Amino acid sequence: MSDSFHAHPIVFYNVENLFDTFDDVSLLGNEEFTPDGDKLWNEERYRAKLNRLSEALLLVNGSTPLAFGMAEIENRKVVEDLIKTGALAQRNYRILHFDSDDRRGMDCAFVYDAGFIFPEIDTRFVIHVEDEPHFRTRDILYMKARIQNQFIVHFFVNHWPSRREGISESESRRKAAATTLRREIDKILNVEKNANIIVMGDFNDTPNDYSIRTILRAKGQHEQTKGDLINLLIEEHKNGYGTTVHQREWDVFDQLIVSQGLLQGQSGLEIHENNAFIARNKKLVFTYPDGGQKPSATYGGDTYHGGYSDHLPVFLNLKAK
Repeated sequence: MSDSFHAHPIVFYNVENLFDTFDDVSLLGNEEFTPDGDKLWNEERYRAKLNRLSEALLLVNGSTPLAFGMAEIENRKVVEDLIKTGALAQRNYRILHFDSDDRRGMDCAFVYDAGFIFPEIDTRFVIHVEDEPHFRTRDILYMKARIQNQFIVHFFVNHWPSRREGISESESRRKAAATTLRREIDKILNVEKNANIIVMGDFNDTPNDYSIRTILRAKGQHEQTKGDLINLLIEEHKNGYGTTVHQREWDVFDQLIVSQGLLQGQSGLEIHENNAFIARNKKLVFTYPDGGQKPSATYGGDTYHGGYSDHLPVFLNLKAK
């Protein structure tokens, strides 16, 4: 396998409201991201955002990603514009995207280098909340692909329902997302017990929350039992680091979760250093005068700051044994 494959990371990034500048009347709240909207979102700010995100993806570990999952994109067009920007334009990227029924029009996307990753199956899984039949959220994206025509990998991209209405009030929605995802993972493991599975996303729950630990069964590297997944960001959570900040407190909402087969290198593909990381590059972080920190965001409310995102990227590197 070539060195270039090892060097380029697999990334997940919640990019904080990547909207174009046009008012899609079918979406709620879309009008604030227009030139006449509350955020005064114009072409200049949109292009600056694309440049920031392209830069951020390069800052993750100094090289453009092999593949990256994204949350908080409005549509396919904004992803197409992003992969034409800066250093990303040098790669042979392709896009997996579906329009979801999310109330705000937020979607996920998966971008991959078609010179290394060859899709075999792609689809989406719709999340249904039993006691809220009319609730709509982001779909879970899925791709089964071969890497360099050698290793089969199953990718899942997630953006679970937010905590906006309150943690406990919205918990059933994230439990439904976890149940949906675990069901699909079990289907794979029942056929291929040592499958290479990479689950990425903004889960709006921490590694210790019920949805992640109990329903999804994603645990630490030294505590998993048969069938459990491994949450590679659990140590970051225990050590007080995070990917996003709420009321000055860091939370690890953005996580990379893998199968035991991948962690153990059962197919000959494994994770470099058996670990994933938060990209804490100083450019991506804003520091308050008192020393407190948070991700360098594009907006704070309706105030434009011109930063990257209100989340930090997370990443891992794959390698052949």
